[in-house]
Formats: sequence, structure tokens, C-alpha cells
Amino acid sequence: MDADHKSSTGRTPAPPPVREAHDAEDEKALARDPGYEQAKLEIGLDESFPSSDPPAVVQPGNGEPAPSSGYDEKAERRRERDRR
Repeated sequence: MDADHKSSTGRTPAPPPVREAHDAEDEKALARDPGYEQAKLEIGLDESFPSSDPPAVVQPGNGEPAPSSGYDEKAERRRERDRR
């Protein structure tokens, strides 16, 4: 261990206690409604700060193609059928 990390007694100091970084209002909202997406998002953002990883509650899309992608389900089925 590096001498800079030891106290004057030669021991490594204990790390500071970790506190929850959640906003109390988000906690209350989530307690009232466990499915409340905004509260889940806010808590996830608090937990991930300052990391750049998005919270797990945030997922792109909802399983459907993006409307701007130009995806045409019927046309895709025709193409698939024509390939066979």
C-alpha cells in the first residue's frame, strides 16, 4: 500500500459511509406507485451519476420499429416470402 493512503497510525483509513443519492420525493412517489416510470428514471439517474451509462429503466423504443425508420411490415413480409 502506498504511504499516501495510510494515516499517521500506519493504518489505511476506513472509507467514508455511502449515502443514498435519491431525491426523497422520488422515493415517496415510487413507494406510492412502484410502476411509476418517471420516479424509476430519476432514481436511476441519481444512482448512475456521474457515470455515462444510462440507467437500466431507460430502454430505447418499446419493441416497435421507430416510425422514422421507414419500416414497412407488409413489405418486409413480401420480401421474405419472395426470397423463398
